[in-house]
Amino acid sequence: MLNLISCPPPVIVATVSGRSYYKITSALKSLNLNFLSLSPEEAALCDARIIITTLNESKIVKRNDVFLDTELEQSPLSVKAKILQNLMGSYYCCSNDQLVVGIDPGQRIGISILYYNFELDKIMVMSVQSAIEKISVILSAIESQKKIVRIGDGRLNLSYQIASVLKKYFKDKVTVEIVDEHGTSIRQGTEINRRGIRDISSARKIAFKNGRVYEDGLYDAI
Repeated sequence: MLNLISCPPPVIVATVSGRSYYKITSALKSLNLNFLSLSPEEAALCDARIIITTLNESKIVKRNDVFLDTELEQSPLSVKAKILQNLMGSYYCCSNDQLVVGIDPGQRIGISILYYNFELDKIMVMSVQSAIEKISVILSAIESQKKIVRIGDGRLNLSYQIASVLKKYFKDKVTVEIVDEHGTSIRQGTEINRRGIRDISSARKIAFKNGRVYEDGLYDAI
């Protein structure tokens, strides 16, 4: 998977407000994004792709494509996707602009969100309803040329339930696949199996595996 920290230029945080700076940098750290701190005046002179500032200080930066601290606070995952798209868009062809959600259904449902093969986030929920709600928000909030949901077949009743709801809601906007879970699970009893890490790890592996297309309750060959 890609590592944003190794992708120049860095994200620029341009604010002299201590409160805003703390909120912005805390959000970036939680998203594993590298950043460089500059004053708004310094940021106005640099050619960085990504600048995050406040509404008032954006008038100093004088760029129409800046990200505001309020955006990052309200929708961090969506902003992270936009930042990744901005950073990676010039390095990869448009076919890599793909959002993939991997799901490991079970008593605990692991979810892994991949964009440009970079894991934007990982989630664990305890019900099908919660999984559908969170995935629906993700699919609606993140812009991508292609969106794929890949669901493991370990609990087919749950897999079909999730697939059916998502397909009915998003229709042709999202491709739903049922994936063979063989080789995606971590051996039980290992240290990494604690606290749902196993479910999230399986979801990540499922996201990287091609499955069979789910369409109106039927499988179609890819």
